[in-house]
Amino acid sequence: MDKELVIIGGGPSGVAASIYAARKKMEFILVSRDIGGQVLTSGDIENYMGFKNIDGITFVQKLVDQLDYLGVSPVSAEVLDFRVVKEHEFAISLSNATTLKAKNVLICTGADHKKLGVKGEEEGIGKGISYCYTCDAPFYKNKNVMVVGGGNSGFEAAEQLLNYASSIIIVEYADKFKADEALQNKVLKDPKIKTLTNHKVLEVYVDKNIGVTGVKLEDIKNGKAYDIEIEGIFVEIGTKPNTELFVNTGIKLNKWGEIIIDQNNRTSLLGAYAAGDCTNIFAKQIITAAGEGTKALLSIHHDIVYGVSSWVG
Repeated sequence: MDKELVIIGGGPSGVAASIYAARKKMEFILVSRDIGGQVLTSGDIENYMGFKNIDGITFVQKLVDQLDYLGVSPVSAEVLDFRVVKEHEFAISLSNATTLKAKNVLICTGADHKKLGVKGEEEGIGKGISYCYTCDAPFYKNKNVMVVGGGNSGFEAAEQLLNYASSIIIVEYADKFKADEALQNKVLKDPKIKTLTNHKVLEVYVDKNIGVTGVKLEDIKNGKAYDIEIEGIFVEIGTKPNTELFVNTGIKLNKWGEIIIDQNNRTSLLGAYAAGDCTNIFAKQIITAAGEGTKALLSIHHDIVYGVSSWVG
């Protein structure tokens, strides 16, 4: 199946690009395992134009409704393989046993949550360890929980957990929190909140019948380790870009695995563009991802119509 453009990824970048591609009557396909990306696990969104406050699930439903209105039917599948056949020809193998061929590709694969990488973590997933506070916070009513990570996502998790948990410990590796000051002030004033800076998780204790029962922490300043009893852990320590498919394809990545793009969202490979959290842009926000997806699509459309004047590889 040959297409002028394949858009990989259905987060804000991919959806925004698809909206513009549909309006420009381009021949394209949007491929994604789901619509929404990380927004599906967002809490209340208060910083997107046009919405004073909207939760992530409702926001994503509005994206789906707009795609449907424009006649865009996403292909629900995962990309298993990405190959460069020749200049301006890409082969994209999907989990539904089909292979797409495209003259141009827009990579909007986003990023996934980082894991702690400690003993007991894998055993505890779904049994007390969560990477989605929006999904799982209601399960921790009247329980003692821990949030690992002192950035915005960690404090947003703590804020939502205040509606359910008996107590919340926020653990941060650095000597101070990185969350926005207004968010910190809002959360830290609640008596349910306790904080531990200069600490890291060494191990998660999991009972096969009960689930998570506690953690081993290290005080980084003095090197001492000790145990804390808790019933749930919410891991909010950042994300890693979903770019493994594009290693050794001619698409340059930086040391963090982000796709390097220019001001027109072009990668180092002719015909390949990228947008959103999988790239080396500065701000990783819903609104910037949507803007990047829009800009990338307009760049692609311009290059198709008028040709590429210069391409920095």
